[in-house]
Amino acid sequence: MIEIAVIDAGPLIHLDQLECLDLLEGFTAIHLPPEVKTEVAVHRPRFEWTKLTGVKVSTARISPRVATYARTLDLHSGEIAALSLLEHLQGQLFLCDDAAARLAAESMGFQVHGTIGLIIRAIHRGTRPAAEVKRILEQIPDRSTLHISRALLQKVIRSLPS
Repeated sequence: MIEIAVIDAGPLIHLDQLECLDLLEGFTAIHLPPEVKTEVAVHRPRFEWTKLTGVKVSTARISPRVATYARTLDLHSGEIAALSLLEHLQGQLFLCDDAAARLAAESMGFQVHGTIGLIIRAIHRGTRPAAEVKRILEQIPDRSTLHISRALLQKVIRSLPS
């Protein structure tokens, strides 16, 4: 079981757009920095924070290692704060959709999952049947701002159990 996860704005925004915030359940704790909360509020002004259980707002100082990744990969303030928090908490999982931030987290030795992975996780946890997960994935181009090619999305959908 993942004990500590840190979340960036992308999965929060996209799961909210898909009305699937419940897919964040099952973690011992999910942490997010205030910068991420602010970013979500800008993109989703009506985001209902009360729908999230077990999410903690936390902060951490930016380490030299994260600062280097931030400069090299041109990371935004929310991503920098989330990576700093992940490093500080010695978390096991970074929940993020941004390619550069994902690369930084993986280079730092952390596991990374994005919105797609969180949706598919529902099958493995037994909280949603595969058919429902496929329907959610199929809605991404029309109901979400998640950037994923239709070809890749269809490949993911075809890879799921029937």
